[in-house]
Amino acid sequence: MTGIFKDGLDLFISGGEIMYMLGVVACILYAYCFAALAYVNRGNLNDKDVDKWAEWIEDPTKAKGRLGEALSYVLHGPRLSIKTVGRRFEEIRINLVSNIDRRLLVINTLVAAAPLAGLLGTVTGMLAMFLGLSQGTGASGMQKVADGMQEALITTQTGLTVALPGLFLGLIIKSKRDRIAGTLARLESLILTSRFHREPNP
Repeated sequence: MTGIFKDGLDLFISGGEIMYMLGVVACILYAYCFAALAYVNRGNLNDKDVDKWAEWIEDPTKAKGRLGEALSYVLHGPRLSIKTVGRRFEEIRINLVSNIDRRLLVINTLVAAAPLAGLLGTVTGMLAMFLGLSQGTGASGMQKVADGMQEALITTQTGLTVALPGLFLGLIIKSKRDRIAGTLARLESLILTSRFHREPNP
């Protein structure tokens, strides 16, 4: 284990100063990813209990979790109207779905930033290679060429390695976000049709 850690540390150092930037990007990216995953997985705003929705709409106290909180808020009060229900659902979307969207914006920005930081490392590594070539073919010059090439390759690889898992996590979060938004839309539609259904005029 100590040998693996030492090899990893040596590889990190070989990447140059850009590796510190990539390390910061990776820490922030995955902290946001796991926090967002925990946020979208908490609660029961999904369609698993869709067969019980009609019963819960009649008596919101029977519903639990986020769905129960949403129903209790939307159906609170003796004088409900279509406008009131729509406004309350819109408030829930702003507080819940928009919060997920803000986290996704940060995640997508960091996913895009990681390869760019790796590209910056590629440029600095290439500059180090040219500097080594300008110093001739001696041992010192060749060592600088090798170090520059290593820095260019390591930073590029690290940038892609950081970005790709973050990209897939972002897609998972986006899928769960869309599922929550779809659940709210279906729930609103069911409330409007069940609570405000009007018989057609003869």
